[in-house]
Amino acid sequence: MRWRINRWWNAAPPLGRTVASVCLMLAAVALLLRALGASWVNVAFAVVPSAAAFVWLAIEPRVHGLTRPKPKLTLAVEGSTADGRSVAHGFPPWPLAVQRIVDNEAAEALDSLSVDGKTLPTMAIGIASRPTPEDHQRAKEEFVSEVTAYRQRLSEWLDGYKRAACARWETFEVVLAVTNAPGKAHAQAVEVVLELPDTLTQGAPATTIEAPPERPWYVPPKPRRLFDVPVAGGSSFPRSTLRRSPTLNIDALIPGGRRKGWEEAAGGRSLTAPKLDVQPGRTVELAEPLLLRARGSGVHEIHWTAYSPSLAYPVSGSFSLVVPEDDSQRPPFGRLEGVLRYPDVPVALAGSDGQEGSRELRDSDPPLAPPRMKGDAAEEDVRTKLRGARARREWETLGLDPELDGPSSRRVRIGESSPDA
Repeated sequence: MRWRINRWWNAAPPLGRTVASVCLMLAAVALLLRALGASWVNVAFAVVPSAAAFVWLAIEPRVHGLTRPKPKLTLAVEGSTADGRSVAHGFPPWPLAVQRIVDNEAAEALDSLSVDGKTLPTMAIGIASRPTPEDHQRAKEEFVSEVTAYRQRLSEWLDGYKRAACARWETFEVVLAVTNAPGKAHAQAVEVVLELPDTLTQGAPATTIEAPPERPWYVPPKPRRLFDVPVAGGSSFPRSTLRRSPTLNIDALIPGGRRKGWEEAAGGRSLTAPKLDVQPGRTVELAEPLLLRARGSGVHEIHWTAYSPSLAYPVSGSFSLVVPEDDSQRPPFGRLEGVLRYPDVPVALAGSDGQEGSRELRDSDPPLAPPRMKGDAAEEDVRTKLRGARARREWETLGLDPELDGPSSRRVRIGESSPDA
């Protein structure tokens, strides 16, 4: 029996325990007065006002809390639609034909072997010996080995580029703000908690990736003076002069980790913003912008809950991040020039003056067809033909037409026009 009473007492709400305590105390006072000889009428006049006073003191805070104005909080996402949806901005990554790009770049490099086997003219001081056929053969074998290594480096760079482009497209910068409606009460110590689905993780800002490995170019061996000591491998570009790009570390490029100002819980599935106060009619941003990485296309819904001592109960809601599906049939890039001219992620490149620079994100899609020559080709002047040939040549370097794969030894003649013209 005692165990049941203790269990009921611990399970009762605070207000119930208070009222029960007051009733027990007043009952004890009534029994004491009755034992001292007081009539029941006198006992009632003494106990009932006290009981009413005790009950009012117990429920007054709750009554006051029900009648006073409450804050009205809403959570909004900057740039979202009226229904709380944020769609990925920019352009979806353009598809790449990695094997075609590697084959075409290697073919361009090997095409430099077609240079006449004779030694290029050089200024030689003193008596010099011309390279022998064995020197030429050895230089070509070393160059072929260099091209093989270049293929591997370029393939790794392209794979890393694709992952970085997908990460850029699927990463959202979410700016959250809490609004308190005008005419409502002041909201104190507002704490917002986000519940992330399994398809969302925290991301990192997009950074500029390193330049692709430089394509090697064959140079026949040079004459050497008779008194010079031959240097092995000197018949082609010294390996130290070939600018190489280390393997792209995509994990270091797009790391996970907690953003400043947000506290993680439940293995990163729950994010809590720092507490803040919101005055009526004001909008306050939560901490710092939150970077969230979606895994795949579709709608990713995030639930949020706002807690505050000023609220009678928590406020909750949800918003969505949308990654559109790529249903368009777009021809992939088959040459490295197309990737660099229309990048989906900033790429660091060295300028002709030696200054470091970068190519920013593309602001348009590449043309899917070669430019057309306007007018009658027979009536066009030389300048128009040259401009048309140059525009077609620039389109061919994108590698959108698989029929044009291979070394770019094909040149558009001045009188040649587009087959579609």
